[in-house]
Amino acid sequence: MLGAAIRYSYLNAKTRTMHSMRLRPSDWHILETTKDRDAFLHYLATTSYAPWITEILEQKEQGDEVFERKIFGALFNDYRKILGALRDASSRELILALFSRFEGENLKILLRALFSGLGKAGAAHLLYPVERLSRLPWERLWQQKNVRDAVKLLEKTAFGPMLNHALSQFEAQGRLFPLEMAIDIACFRRIDAAAGAIGSRTDRSRVRDVLGSYVDMLNICHIARLRFVYGLSPEEALNYSYSGGNMDLRTLHAIARASDLSAMAKVLPRPFGGVVQGIAGDLTSLRLKLEEWLIGRLRRAFLGSPFHLGVQVAHLLEKELEIRGLISLYQARIHSPAMKAEDIVPGIFLKGGEHLVQAG
Repeated sequence: MLGAAIRYSYLNAKTRTMHSMRLRPSDWHILETTKDRDAFLHYLATTSYAPWITEILEQKEQGDEVFERKIFGALFNDYRKILGALRDASSRELILALFSRFEGENLKILLRALFSGLGKAGAAHLLYPVERLSRLPWERLWQQKNVRDAVKLLEKTAFGPMLNHALSQFEAQGRLFPLEMAIDIACFRRIDAAAGAIGSRTDRSRVRDVLGSYVDMLNICHIARLRFVYGLSPEEALNYSYSGGNMDLRTLHAIARASDLSAMAKVLPRPFGGVVQGIAGDLTSLRLKLEEWLIGRLRRAFLGSPFHLGVQVAHLLEKELEIRGLISLYQARIHSPAMKAEDIVPGIFLKGGEHLVQAG
C-alpha cells in the first residue's frame, strides 16, 4: 500500500483536479437553453473547455466537424498530463492503447480518403488532433497512392496484423468495412493485452473492473448496430465483437441471435437487463441508458483507496463521454433546437446522479 501511495500520490492529485473540472448539471442546463451556435460556444468558453472553444471563436471557424475536432483536444490534453506523470512502462502502454482508438478513427478517415481519391486536403477537417501523442507515420501514410500501400506501411504497428488479415476481404468485397472493423478489433485487443500485462495485481484488478464494464457496454451497442442497422448475421456480428469484456462468448452469442432490440433487452445478463428495461425501442435510447450506467460505474473508481490506475482510466473514459454528449447537444442546438438534452445526453450528467455511483 505504501508503494502504491508513493507511486500514485502526485498522479492521483492531478487526476482528481482534472476530474473536478467536469461540467455541472447547471452547465448542461444553460447549454441546453442557449439560442444559437454562438451563444452555446460563448458559454462553453466560460468552462474548463475555454482554451479550445476560444480558438474556434477567435478564428471564426464554422462547421460541426471543426467543433468536434477542437473540443477533443481537451481530452487529449488530459491524456498527455497522465502520460507525463506515469513512469511505469506497462501503465503507459495501457493509456496509449486506450488512446489508440482515436488513432484508429483517423486511420479510417485516411483509408476512406485514399479509397475515394479525396486526399488529405479534403479530409483534414475530419481528423482528430492526435499528432502530439501518436507515433504512426501520418505524413508517409498520406503519401500512399492506394489502400493496399497504406496497409503495408502499417504492417509493423499494432494495427498491422488485423489489417493484413482483412485485406483480402476488402479486395473481394470492394468496400472498406472489413478494414474498419479490423482497426476497431486491433485497438481492443491491444487494450486487453495491455490491461493483462500490468505488473501490480491491484492495478490490474481495478483496471479490469473499469474496462470490463466499458467493453460490455460497447459490445451490446455494437452488436445491436451491426445486427439491426447494417443487417449482419448473428455470426458476423459476433465475429466483430470486442475483446476484454466481462461477458462470456455464450452470452454474446445469445445477444447476437436476438431478433430485434426488444428481444435483445430480454436476454441481456445482469445488470444490463434491468438497466435497459423500458427503452423506447431505438438504439439511441439503448446507448443512453447504458452510458448512464457506465458513468456511475466509472465514478465508483474514485471511491475507496485512490492509489490505482483504474482512477486514470475512469477519468479518461468519463471525459470522453462528456465530450460526446457536448457534441450531440451542440449539433442539436444547430439542427434540432427543439430537442431536449435528456433525449441525447446521459441523465447522470444532467442531474448529478450520485446515487447511481453508490448503487453501481
